[in-house]
Amino acid sequence: MHTYRKGYRAEKELIKLLSSLDFAVLRAPKSGTSTIDVLACKRGNIFAFECKNWASTVRIGERQLKSLLEFSRKAGAIPLIAIKQQKGWKFLKAEDLKENNGRASEKLILERGFGVEFFENY
Repeated sequence: MHTYRKGYRAEKELIKLLSSLDFAVLRAPKSGTSTIDVLACKRGNIFAFECKNWASTVRIGERQLKSLLEFSRKAGAIPLIAIKQQKGWKFLKAEDLKENNGRASEKLILERGFGVEFFENY
């Protein structure tokens, strides 16, 4: 499967998941390296997501990570990395990847990652 199609499917699945939790959700078309993938809002809480659909180490380029952080700063959003795994979704704060040169190993995801239940509190 092409990387774009795989990423698109993951983004659509995340949108459906967040919508089921009553978030207002938007997907940024042709996001790539210049903007975020998904924006979700609920009761004044704003989350900006970069989505990855990888089984092993997640990597985000410096430009892409900088764009996510800058957009989030301007919008007052919480910048998150959404990682689609076989077992479901895991989320990391973008700062966790910034501190680790844009990489999230399975160990980092296990130690600092959190599940969808985090969003059920909003």
